[in-house]
Amino acid sequence: MSGRAHGDLPIRGGRGGGDRGRYRGRGDGGSSSHGSDRGYSGDRGRGSDRGSSRGGRGGPEPPSGMLTDPVEPPSTRVQALEDRYVAESAKARPEPGTLARRPGYGTQGRSTVLRANFFPMEFKPNIKFHSYRLKIKPEAKKAQQIFILQSMFRKYPLFNKGIGVATDGATEIVTTELFPENRAPFICSMGNGSDHGSGHGSGHGSGKSKAYTGPWEVTLTLESSYSPADMMACLEDVNHRKELENEAPCLRVLNILMSAYPYKDTGIVIIGKGRNKFFRMDRRKQSARIDCGAEAARGYYSSVRLGAGRIFLNLNVSHGAFFSPVSLADVIIAFRTTYGESREFLNRWLKGLKVYALHLDVRENGLGVKEKPVRTIFGVASPRDGRNGPNPPRVQRIGSSADNVEFWMGDEKKGKYVTVTEYFYKTYNKRLEYHSNIPIVNVGNYDRPVYLPAELCEILPGQPFKPDLSTGQRQNMIKFSCRRPPQNYASIMTEGLEILGISEGHTKAVGIKPGKEMITVPARILNPPNLLYGGKKTTNPRNGSWNLIGTKFSQGANIKKWTCLWLRKRGIDPNEEKLKDPEPEMDAFYRKLRDHGLSLPAPSKPYITVMLGPDDTANQDMIRGAVKKVTMNEFPFLVVLLPTTETKIFDYVKYAGDLKTGVLTHCMLSNKFAGANEQYLSNNAMKVNLKMGGWNQLLQPANTRFLGAAKNTIVVGLDVTHPSSSDPEIFPSVAAIVASTDYRMGQWPGEVRAQTRRQEHVEFLKEMMLTRLGLWQKSNNGNLPQNILVYRDGVSDGQFKMVLTEELPKIQAAAKAVYRGALPSITIVVCGKRHNVRFYPTNSRDQDRTSNPLNGCVVDRGVTRPIYWDFYLQAQAPLQGSARPAHYIVIHDEIFTNPKVNTDRKPADVLQELTHNICYLMGRATRSISYSTPAFLADKFCDRGRKYLLAYYNERNHMTQSEDRLKGATLNLSSACQNSMVYI
Repeated sequence: MSGRAHGDLPIRGGRGGGDRGRYRGRGDGGSSSHGSDRGYSGDRGRGSDRGSSRGGRGGPEPPSGMLTDPVEPPSTRVQALEDRYVAESAKARPEPGTLARRPGYGTQGRSTVLRANFFPMEFKPNIKFHSYRLKIKPEAKKAQQIFILQSMFRKYPLFNKGIGVATDGATEIVTTELFPENRAPFICSMGNGSDHGSGHGSGHGSGKSKAYTGPWEVTLTLESSYSPADMMACLEDVNHRKELENEAPCLRVLNILMSAYPYKDTGIVIIGKGRNKFFRMDRRKQSARIDCGAEAARGYYSSVRLGAGRIFLNLNVSHGAFFSPVSLADVIIAFRTTYGESREFLNRWLKGLKVYALHLDVRENGLGVKEKPVRTIFGVASPRDGRNGPNPPRVQRIGSSADNVEFWMGDEKKGKYVTVTEYFYKTYNKRLEYHSNIPIVNVGNYDRPVYLPAELCEILPGQPFKPDLSTGQRQNMIKFSCRRPPQNYASIMTEGLEILGISEGHTKAVGIKPGKEMITVPARILNPPNLLYGGKKTTNPRNGSWNLIGTKFSQGANIKKWTCLWLRKRGIDPNEEKLKDPEPEMDAFYRKLRDHGLSLPAPSKPYITVMLGPDDTANQDMIRGAVKKVTMNEFPFLVVLLPTTETKIFDYVKYAGDLKTGVLTHCMLSNKFAGANEQYLSNNAMKVNLKMGGWNQLLQPANTRFLGAAKNTIVVGLDVTHPSSSDPEIFPSVAAIVASTDYRMGQWPGEVRAQTRRQEHVEFLKEMMLTRLGLWQKSNNGNLPQNILVYRDGVSDGQFKMVLTEELPKIQAAAKAVYRGALPSITIVVCGKRHNVRFYPTNSRDQDRTSNPLNGCVVDRGVTRPIYWDFYLQAQAPLQGSARPAHYIVIHDEIFTNPKVNTDRKPADVLQELTHNICYLMGRATRSISYSTPAFLADKFCDRGRKYLLAYYNERNHMTQSEDRLKGATLNLSSACQNSMVYI
């Protein structure tokens, strides 16, 4: 089977090829047209005349019409609806338990018009969408559900009568017509060529059992029906001030329907939590190798969004990392080159990866496609394997090779132990090339292990690369994904519309017709703030940047004594080691620190030199000993020169300094420090000054509005991050808080804590807030702040209520614990950066040198919801690539709409201007950043918290730990570091 067969089920599958019947290639690059050519209304006939980018590994860039395509003015109907909504909302009392309501729209700044990557959706008149839940007996595994659904759509003509049908590939089918009631269950079966999670043998003889291949009994139950007309009526009702009834399931159904067309394409892989990222993995693939067995691919993201009186399709270019479809042995060798001999990490790294078993015969996989059997990697061979069974395997250590793993072959009396190497030679006549030096993998489980040599495994295409990217992989990923707005605009308007079936009108088969033009929205360009440096010097940023030439910091730190720790490593080619003697560079760095206004003596000599080796434990001991030596000599500050980018060394330096000894450390790579230029030294001076308590740039009082004038508002950043797939399974989540210490917002010390794994809200927020209020009080003559402004990072659209119900009460509880009189006014603003909203200039006057909108661009109409107080702000001017605006939504407000606090009658303008100005206060840069500084810094502190956990875990040689133990006292900063920006 190749290409897109008429009547195939538009499967909406799981992760990568393996969960949706696997990528099977596409016979040709064409597509057939389904559905009517007639639109519901106003079809501009754009169709497919734009062509397509089919350049394989990269492909030619399509011509862009970003500045030349016709520009429709923003909808006056929508703007009038937005204004009426605000006016009616002001007359009504706020409902308890709801998000802050919008007080109005911003007016400040120079006006412009931008395109947004939103396409308005129209629907067939009077159409309804019906959601059915599937019940499968006996219970089927996730991978089996894909086959069952495919079988249903091929076998039963009921699904091929012109009814629009789509599915999520698991438990839900969406139709445009009702199925007959009380119909008999569907009966489905499949072939047995693939791994369905049973663990039947593909390696040695242990634990063989035949996979269940049916029959299954499938019944459909109508769950709900949804009317687009009813949704539109609510979106146009100015008195409807809350989310739609059943809004989340309505959007889920629309997203399933919009993805129906690409899921018919067997050359497309679908990934993402919402299964709405589409990547072509056949000859149309646009990709690039990024090292260590991974490749970057270009695809598209789509999501149905709601606006004022409109339903949109948000369509954006997306880039993802995938495992390369190559030999597993080659990937393991590449892993060792990047990460070394970390067998525990390799075990986590490979878990869940699907591979072809190359030593077995081709079989039919149940969908009429012949392929090698597929197996899922449980991990590498481990001493835990088969421990509870008779004659358990003999595995010397985790990640042992084929020569060093034995299993029992034959019955209990006459059997014997054989090595995996012997088994594959005797049974399959396979002489293993890597029999002694490459780990074998377990494609069964601990109780019933099944072993395969890596060289007899080939990775299936289209599987997302889940581990954290290495430094080199990140750099290569950025190179591939870094594209200017005209390139992304052209891709969306050609291949993006094509991949969803919009260009050819295929979505009409499910009763939906998205527009083929992006909407336009009104925008405004805010002025940058003026910045203050030492000697009352004023700096006026241009294009989001400025320089430090001849500039002293606002307040230089005072360092009593300091020295240098030079970490070297055996095995590095002397010709590649650029730093021969750190003394000249340290002298230059000392002069640069003085030039920028720091008060400090020359660094103490002699410097400490430590020669690291290949053993991690020995390296940790040597680093700990060197830092303790510094502590004994009462050095509060230490410059550390690192030999490589190896993260373990950096992690342990920070763990030893920040948590164990209280020595503040600043790390630089030796090869970059050698012969460093003035800019490099100034950049590092900024970090040192902040870490040691100084202030770099400040805002002029006029740019802080009432916050600066009243000098009584603490600004807080909050974030929570979760373990990655490459972290140990017991790793907890990490929460961080940072906060200003006075009205100048020059220092942002904070606290980081481990909390329950995958818990979204900040678990110990009351206690963490109390420490920030205590430090403010200490820094402000015993006075507590009258206002608390919180910028909360790391919250998705579905978690806004969680902030309101879980985190606001904890902040209020902290205030009640320390305030004796009136309680402070509290405002919480969520900062979103992981979204797919993009804006495109419509004229050359309002674009920067990288073709992005000018920095300071703010949008609060057209793509926002009137029921929320939200806006998009692009504060940064990117050096390359496409800018991503930050999305801000006010969860709770007692400051900006409170006339006792804010006398300005335009609270929307005040919040937007203040948020923009705060983006210029990231003290380690001379550029504005992409989102609010306190939220940005809280995110950085969470990253540092993860490094502390990894160092703690590695220090104990991966000894069995519990999550509770890791949540314990592992992230408590040393008392000497608690009021420092250690994470900077």
